[in-house]
Amino acid sequence: MKDFPVDIVYTWVDGSDESWLLKKNKALNKYNHFHKLPEVSGKKRFINKDELKFSLRSIEKYCPWVRNIYLVTDNQVPKWLNTNNKQIIIINHNDIFPPNKFLPTFNSNAIEMRLHHIQNLSNNFLSFNDDFFIGRSTIKEDFFYKEGVPKLYMGTKKSKIKLKMRIKYPSLKKLKSHASALYNSRKLILDKYNVLINQNLIHTVKALNKDILYEIENDFFEVFNKTLGNQFRDLSDTWIMSLHAYYLIAKGLNKPLYVQEIKKNNFINKLHLLLNMKLDYGYVALNLSESKLKHKLSLIQKYKPLGFCLNDWPDDNQGHDKIIMNFLTDLFPEKSCYEK
Repeated sequence: MKDFPVDIVYTWVDGSDESWLLKKNKALNKYNHFHKLPEVSGKKRFINKDELKFSLRSIEKYCPWVRNIYLVTDNQVPKWLNTNNKQIIIINHNDIFPPNKFLPTFNSNAIEMRLHHIQNLSNNFLSFNDDFFIGRSTIKEDFFYKEGVPKLYMGTKKSKIKLKMRIKYPSLKKLKSHASALYNSRKLILDKYNVLINQNLIHTVKALNKDILYEIENDFFEVFNKTLGNQFRDLSDTWIMSLHAYYLIAKGLNKPLYVQEIKKNNFINKLHLLLNMKLDYGYVALNLSESKLKHKLSLIQKYKPLGFCLNDWPDDNQGHDKIIMNFLTDLFPEKSCYEK
């Protein structure tokens, strides 16, 4: 495989920080009812329960080939982070946004549109949320082809008829903010290239190419500025992660790779393994009942997928907190070099 550096970029926020909360609430006062919905600006969207600590442990354990790790924040640093580790580089929003423009922002779609502006970032890099984890030993080729092209991990195909109906008659179904940003990226590609891509990226690590991101930014400059101007998630946003993938596919530069998700029904998992299908993705919605949550986590631990996500951590649920912390501590018990 052609050797090239690969960096990791995390976006991170501590939603309990009082100075950050004052800034957020001041900005939110200018917005309408939609932007004050829990799924747009509520506590859960910005909650921090130190998942990042365990995600970094998974990086140290399973991705020794990573060069630098960039942590993109709004002038915040986790208290436990070893800032003396030269591999960790803190990037504040004002390091990557134009001066005196768009900030402060509380919109992950906007922040992700500026990741490729990180100074000295490798041309090929991985984008992580703090609830993404690596589940087994990896090599660069798990995320990039030999020539350095990103691998686009996607789920099952959607009905093109339904997608066309949704695009033609958008008012038929009311979309939430993330679904809307995904829809907008799909429609942009359809309008520009007459290619309807009927797969979605799975909710895990994204492999990205900086040159392609700059190319997309140039081609869709107005779309970028629209999203960057939204301080909170908005129905007019475009999701850069899906736009990057769909752009590559539409231009014939790449193709989607289907990834088999670990199912809650273990018989189906065993059947997939008998058919030589690797179980390389795990997704756990943390609003499950305690018994279902324990079951899904046990399957993650058993099958060791390439990547998994623990999504939508409930607020003030001590039972769930204990289950998840025990799971992560069992899986990644050793303190990493990224911790004090």
